[in-house]
Amino acid sequence: RRRRWQGSGTDYDLTEDGVSQAEELSAKLAGKGIEVIYSSPLLRARHTAEIAARMLKVPVKTETDLRECFYGEAEGRPIAELQKEMPEIVNNWSRPGGDLRFPGGESRQEALERVLAVLRRLEGESFRTAGVAVHGGTMAAMLNHFGYKFDKIPNCAVFRLHFENGEGTVEGNLF
Repeated sequence: RRRRWQGSGTDYDLTEDGVSQAEELSAKLAGKGIEVIYSSPLLRARHTAEIAARMLKVPVKTETDLRECFYGEAEGRPIAELQKEMPEIVNNWSRPGGDLRFPGGESRQEALERVLAVLRRLEGESFRTAGVAVHGGTMAAMLNHFGYKFDKIPNCAVFRLHFENGEGTVEGNLF
């Protein structure tokens, strides 16, 4: 809402609207067979996971490496300001490929590799269906990686990732 570049260096909780969105999401996930929810440790993702888990009666497990990308000097700054100072990075950030990074920050590729390492490790767990509560930038990087085309990712978007043997396929925004 404040039009700021928000990554893992800014840890805000959900707004009232965010809580409502998480509650609506939880109702839609009922009956989908989710056995556990893995979450970023950041408040906004963790709170979303906890709301869903409470309604689904499943545990939440926090995974540090599911956090959003760290944007270095861009963290918490107004997007309009960054657009003037670093237009090349801002204008190309959401494009697939490349290894962009804000000064002092993590590259998109580094953040993606960190998240993919968690998914590969979780393949060895005993669940059949898990939820994963991550952030928009993290989600966008994963969708790009798996070749899924999208315009924008709304809050509480749900995508189904079938992940096996280190490979994944994505079904679109389910609701």
